[in-house]
Amino acid sequence: MPIVWGVNHAARLVSAKATGELGRADFEDYLDGLDAAATLSYRKVLDMTQSRLALSSEDMAALGARIRAHESMGSMGSVAVIAGSDELYDRFRLFESVVDADRQLKIFRDAELAYAWLTVDLPEGRELAETRRLAARPAAFGAS
Repeated sequence: MPIVWGVNHAARLVSAKATGELGRADFEDYLDGLDAAATLSYRKVLDMTQSRLALSSEDMAALGARIRAHESMGSMGSVAVIAGSDELYDRFRLFESVVDADRQLKIFRDAELAYAWLTVDLPEGRELAETRRLAARPAAFGAS
């Protein structure tokens, strides 16, 4: 699976790393996993520096509808996307406009800035360095 992720429950943070070409099924599997782990309300970082999007307009619309449906059941956590190319950055900007969700989403070219944005309101006693280590080894935390 092209999206591997892990959870830091104490920090309420999901760190994900995507590789290869990502289609609608990859994002649906990711959302299914987040839903099953009850982490949709957590902050999320999605490292897309080694991936490409293979989403049609219809795929983006369907994913957007699904995300909005999740929002109707409860709050969704902020999302930071780390884009590895200008093309990917632009595609996520388009995706953001199609989704039109009621949660914060920002697209970054720098991982440090992405984590800094997400960790502004970390629970007391948690530090940025703890969440960076998680992102460096998302598979080690055993999430699908």
